[in-house]
Amino acid sequence: MNTVIYDFLPIFFLIALGAILGKSGFFTGEMVAGLKKIVASIALPALLFGAFARIHVELGLGLLALVIFLACGLMGLIGSVVARLAHLPNPATTFLFQGFEAGMLGYALIIALFGQDAVRHFATADLGQVVFVFTALLAQLKRSEARASVGALDLLRNMLLSPVIVAIAAGLVASVAFPDAQGSPWASDGALAPLLTTVGSLTTPLVCLVVGFGLKDFHPSGAGRALVFVVLRLAVALALGSLVAFGVVRALGFPPIQSIAVLVLFILPPPFVIPVFRTAQDDARFIGSVLSLHTIASIVAAVAIATLAG
Repeated sequence: MNTVIYDFLPIFFLIALGAILGKSGFFTGEMVAGLKKIVASIALPALLFGAFARIHVELGLGLLALVIFLACGLMGLIGSVVARLAHLPNPATTFLFQGFEAGMLGYALIIALFGQDAVRHFATADLGQVVFVFTALLAQLKRSEARASVGALDLLRNMLLSPVIVAIAAGLVASVAFPDAQGSPWASDGALAPLLTTVGSLTTPLVCLVVGFGLKDFHPSGAGRALVFVVLRLAVALALGSLVAFGVVRALGFPPIQSIAVLVLFILPPPFVIPVFRTAQDDARFIGSVLSLHTIASIVAAVAIATLAG
């Protein structure tokens, strides 16, 4: 237990530092937007390429990705029901029930708790949900913004222009060409390995600072509905994630660490892209409170999973 806490101290410190720097005015919104661009366009793609270049492209990977894709859609349907029964804002609640913030939080958590070698297992779990976010969820968000349908070509263009998707696709191709990265420039002893490792390692500290900055404006007075949402979403996600982790993953013959990676994925907060599209004042306040509370809850839940997993 103490080892887990010690390993996670840098994460708590950087998140607290981000909040302090934001509250004091040292960090501005423009500065944090720049940090996000560095993560999304440079650091995270380097990390993702290295992770996906080491996964095994096989039938089990495709089936797991499909199951997680469908699970994200099912959570959206459950979210629409929860919104009516719990009297939560809709469609914001429906959107917030779908997808997980793997890029800006999940990889940072998995590295901090389980080490660099676990990244490829988390990448295997992440594949289905990242495709869901860039297709199904993005289409819903854009439709709600434009009040009109979004064409398949527009979605395809968004995917092809995303550095994250490009890095994942390149990593999958690389994993086929060089299984386990053997003999490749990005192998552990390859010429590109130090570059990818150094650039990819920027992801965790920068994400922590960004997350901390996002927590600076959280106010308990608006936390009531957000807390109800977070409790309900975590309960649904843990139930569904457990079915996938201990049912589907084991049935497909993955190692035990893959089940843990799936569980960590399912306890993550909703995608941080949602506030970009839901900007109405009431929605923005609710979504901001949800993301702040859920981020804290996700970190605590991830530490609990790591502790239980030994």
